[in-house]
Amino acid sequence: MKMLVAVLLSLALLWPTAALAQDEFAPLPPPFCGGLSEADCQLLTDSQELMRSVSSMQASLSVRSGLTGIPDIADEDMQFEMTMDLTTHIDPAVNEALRLAAQEEPSAMSLEETLDLVVQLYETLGLDVEMQLALPPAVRAAIEADAELPFPANLVMRVRMVDGYIYIDTDALAESIPDLAADMRAEGISGWIGFDIVGQIAQQLDAGAPVDDSVMQSMQANVAINQLMTDEAIRDLLEPYITVERLDDEERDGQPVAVFATSVNLQRLVARPDFTQLLRQVADTLNAASDEPIDEQELGMVILGIQLLSNMLARSFTFEVLQVVGADTPYLYDSSTFVQFDLSGLLTFLAMTGEEIPFELRGAIPVFTLDVDASYSNFDAAPAIEKPEGA
Repeated sequence: MKMLVAVLLSLALLWPTAALAQDEFAPLPPPFCGGLSEADCQLLTDSQELMRSVSSMQASLSVRSGLTGIPDIADEDMQFEMTMDLTTHIDPAVNEALRLAAQEEPSAMSLEETLDLVVQLYETLGLDVEMQLALPPAVRAAIEADAELPFPANLVMRVRMVDGYIYIDTDALAESIPDLAADMRAEGISGWIGFDIVGQIAQQLDAGAPVDDSVMQSMQANVAINQLMTDEAIRDLLEPYITVERLDDEERDGQPVAVFATSVNLQRLVARPDFTQLLRQVADTLNAASDEPIDEQELGMVILGIQLLSNMLARSFTFEVLQVVGADTPYLYDSSTFVQFDLSGLLTFLAMTGEEIPFELRGAIPVFTLDVDASYSNFDAAPAIEKPEGA
């Protein structure tokens, strides 16, 4: 349940905001444009502004990742897949307030003020999510050994959030996990069940009790990410190593769309003398947001280790993003992200630090890949989200 709350909060905080007049929004950092023409850069800027003015939409998400090149383990046994279809409705004023709060210094808003915004978000947020998850067999085996419960090869979850309640389809879970189904039948649990998330948080606030760790950690992570991505010094440092180009135009539903490709040259970036400065700023931001910050000496050792590892991994690092934007009305219709890097450098780094490399990884050339594809539709016209019947 805690993980589900954190996932829903993360989805909401990272989602485009709803319809307001443009002058009611605080300015966003401009998109990275690389060597694009002024007109193409303006199209990306207009798309960014339009997408945060969307009040509702539907999305399909596909995530695939895996490791290859490990001796005695078939490549398909280390593949992760997740698909998600979702409909969302978000209140514009509340989401914009949360976005701005996420850019403030921790002392600028009290914890109570921030949590009040979270409560308002949950009260007005509408989500309808169907997710299918397939974990690698090796990971499933580890989970089963720890939880002593068989983990399905394909887990299906259906979740809705309406009027501050999270609803879970227990029948879908029962179909995925037969052993769990027997326990739920014994307890008389079936169909959709709901949890009053808003009531729970509000009750904790009224009683002065600590708020669920999952909520706080998700908030802190989003604050840290937002601060990093809006920091001008970091953006100026990254800008020369980000390439953006416009590819051949295509069509979506008979409408012209522009296709933009973005890539990052990490090898050149980590070779910069001031890369350590960037790491220091990132580390300080994340450390400040952590529940258990580490001291300055340990932080220095962590930064040094990350710098060495970054140089090793950067040699084979690939990061590419494709965005499909309406040429006339610049909605974001599709986005694809591809990440790949050779983890041999990580094994070398561990050996340098004196860590014993597991026998099965000796001589391995593991390559990590991540593919994320998303498509968006029904902007400002997504179906209404209702409480499940009989919940």
